[in-house]
Amino acid sequence: MSLEFRAVKKRWGNFSLDMDFRVEDGETLVLAGMSGCGKTTALTIIAGLVAPDEGTVLIGGRDMSGVPSWKRGVSLVFQDLALFPHLDTAGNVAYGPFIRGVPGRRRAEIVREQLEAVHLPGFGARKIATLSGGERQRAAIARALAASPRALLLDEPFSSLDAPLRRRLRREFRELLKAADFPSVFVTHDQEEAAAIADRIAFVQAGRIVESGPPEAVFLEPKTRSGAEFFGAGTVLPCSVLIPRDAVLLSPGPRTVPLPARLQSVFFEGRERSLEFAVSLPGRTGPVILRTSLSSRAPCPPEGSETTVWIAVDLLRYCADNVPAVCGVLPPG
Repeated sequence: MSLEFRAVKKRWGNFSLDMDFRVEDGETLVLAGMSGCGKTTALTIIAGLVAPDEGTVLIGGRDMSGVPSWKRGVSLVFQDLALFPHLDTAGNVAYGPFIRGVPGRRRAEIVREQLEAVHLPGFGARKIATLSGGERQRAAIARALAASPRALLLDEPFSSLDAPLRRRLRREFRELLKAADFPSVFVTHDQEEAAAIADRIAFVQAGRIVESGPPEAVFLEPKTRSGAEFFGAGTVLPCSVLIPRDAVLLSPGPRTVPLPARLQSVFFEGRERSLEFAVSLPGRTGPVILRTSLSSRAPCPPEGSETTVWIAVDLLRYCADNVPAVCGVLPPG
């Protein structure tokens, strides 16, 4: 069963959404981009909470125009989870099957199965108020899956959790999605989360999909300047050459070019340090800031020191925002 967002347009004041995408059965598409770019609007249109001005949403090949949200067979997990506080955990998970008229004994089996799937066995009688943030998140996902959705929609569901718990839940949730037989659309502005969850990432900017592809391609070989900047891929020069972070080296290697640089800043980020070098390039006014990462245990030059960085020529990429030009600053060889 596929989900199609076919030539959908929506206008609100100065904002306009114009998107086209398809998600196959069992596939997870992540809509990634800055807040306000239109990601959540796309979800609400799919769910039937907002009507598009133009275009069509199809689920399983069926046109959803005029179909109310509660008849679309779509499960939506909100950022604030929206669990029912007056029901216990089992009551929340059983809500979807109850609405579909599933008999009581089978409902109880579904609740047990889904609570086990999200690692909450025995939590059925727990009140929502007594659950931790991670437990509530799991309960919300169990409720969504228990409804046997035709499509699953998730609006930044992990954003309120601490970083270690987010990483753990991403891995668990990714395993659940791999076993699913429905299309999923996941919205986030977190680059790391997008890579961990997606089969395919669509980078959204100003209501439009700028580029899309597998996580590795979008992160390592972005096709646009805006995509490279959002995913932190590196520095884009005016001639549309992208210098990825891993192309900036502190020692020479095969096919590398040396550039005099000043270590402008060092940011300690736990397991790694993020280094920013100011490099003066011929024919360019003002320095270019090149960024790279270094293990926190590796030797690091002192901040403010004059040094040399080495650019791995084979790792350079072109971005397609502008017409690519020959880069005379970093010749091959």
